[in-house]
Amino acid sequence: MNLELPRPAIFAHRGASASAPENTLAAFRLALSQPADGIELDVHLSADGIVVVIHDQNLNRTTNGVGLVHRTRLEELRRLDAGQGEAIPTLDEVLALVGDQVLLNVELKGFAQPGERLAAETIACVRSHGLSHSVLYSSFDVRHLLRIRQLEPDVALGLLLDRGWSGWLARTLFEPLIRPWSLHPHYTAVDDRFLARARRSNRPVIAYTVNRPEDLHQLFSLGIDGIFTDDVPSAVAVREQMR
Repeated sequence: MNLELPRPAIFAHRGASASAPENTLAAFRLALSQPADGIELDVHLSADGIVVVIHDQNLNRTTNGVGLVHRTRLEELRRLDAGQGEAIPTLDEVLALVGDQVLLNVELKGFAQPGERLAAETIACVRSHGLSHSVLYSSFDVRHLLRIRQLEPDVALGLLLDRGWSGWLARTLFEPLIRPWSLHPHYTAVDDRFLARARRSNRPVIAYTVNRPEDLHQLFSLGIDGIFTDDVPSAVAVREQMR
């Protein structure tokens, strides 16, 4: 897959999460207007098998509810306040809103729920909107990525990497297996050597989550391909200053 992006590309992390409740339609609308080059979001399955957009596996931090997402039916999830009166959106709603205006990075979350179902239902939802060409699937859990590769061999995958030795190990073991389109390391792991190795494999590097101007300057100076940020306007301003 050939995904066209400016360089460095700026992704709105969980939407415009510095200014609106994360992973809500309000955050995604704002990200489109700022404008972001791409939008990152997180998905889980509800108890009744609907792909919903929320970061944590439990409801406590980002909503006024309690309990686990994958043990709560969509009807109950929809009654919760995800911040400023916003509801937890379904992936279907987000795809209808965003369409192919920007690249969407859909991160599949933990494997506490049936992982094969999450991958399959996510792909089915994306297909139903005809957006397979403008979605990048990512995960820290290689099982999600392997399942997606089985179900949809030609879609773009992003391999998320933890900081430190675990990220190095994951890259060493799984990059050849997954054949990701891009690598998504913690920003503190990115240096000249990291970028040089990625370029030898023709893989863009998109670092998470970069908010401080000094970190943006450093990464942009290194020639990174993209970043995830909570504050798109600030990142855009730094990019413009450096051009």
